[in-house]
Amino acid sequence: MEIIRTRLEGLRLTDIPNCPLVHIHYIERTVHGNGIAIKVWGELKIAAKEIVYARDLKLNTLEVLLLTTMTGAHTGYHAQKWIYNKGGYDNYASIDIFNMDGTEMLASGRGLPDDGSLWLDFVALGE
Repeated sequence: MEIIRTRLEGLRLTDIPNCPLVHIHYIERTVHGNGIAIKVWGELKIAAKEIVYARDLKLNTLEVLLLTTMTGAHTGYHAQKWIYNKGGYDNYASIDIFNMDGTEMLASGRGLPDDGSLWLDFVALGE
């Protein structure tokens, strides 16, 4: 497993606002003709309204990001993303987290289980 502390390496996560923690478990590279596709599986600790860059996921471009929540409790959360400049070099995704009532869970507010953040399983596709 590879652990990536995104942006500002070496500082504690509590000192860095808007800094997700990425655990990469597996990277698969597929070459087909002139194209290269890369699939990345792992875990992401992130709060609502934070962003994750393609380079943080070991990608040059981010095309697809599939997210599922890991809460360990019976509380339901729903993670949504918006990928900016899909397919563009070093683009990023913005993550929003909602509870089952549709209320957005912000890092500064209450409700998220792990220091205002939530662990997400992810599968990312890109180049």
